[in-house]
Amino acid sequence: MLKSILAIAATLLLLGSSVVAQERARACVADIKKLCAGVEPGGGRVVGCFKEHLSELSPTCQDLVAEAATAAQACTADIRQQCADARNRIAQVACIKSALAKLTEDCKTAVSQVATEQN
Repeated sequence: MLKSILAIAATLLLLGSSVVAQERARACVADIKKLCAGVEPGGGRVVGCFKEHLSELSPTCQDLVAEAATAAQACTADIRQQCADARNRIAQVACIKSALAKLTEDCKTAVSQVATEQN
């Protein structure tokens, strides 16, 4: 589930969502760089580190993760249906980006709420 959360958050950043959403995503990137600086990317190591440090994330990043988790729950079936062939996070992000028009209304609403949240 954490991989889906991160994929949705990354997709929002790549789609040029609201400035506020981009700033919140950047807060998570800064947290990951700070908390997981010595972790070699690949094999899910950075995701594992991120998961280990959830309680240490900045409030901005924690809010984004919570909202993205809600969106991930709403979109899990869509992601499985539309992106079953996506084997890694990069492929999943690309798939979600290309499949946005095909997502269910519940998923679109959840993703939209993350993208426009003003916390």
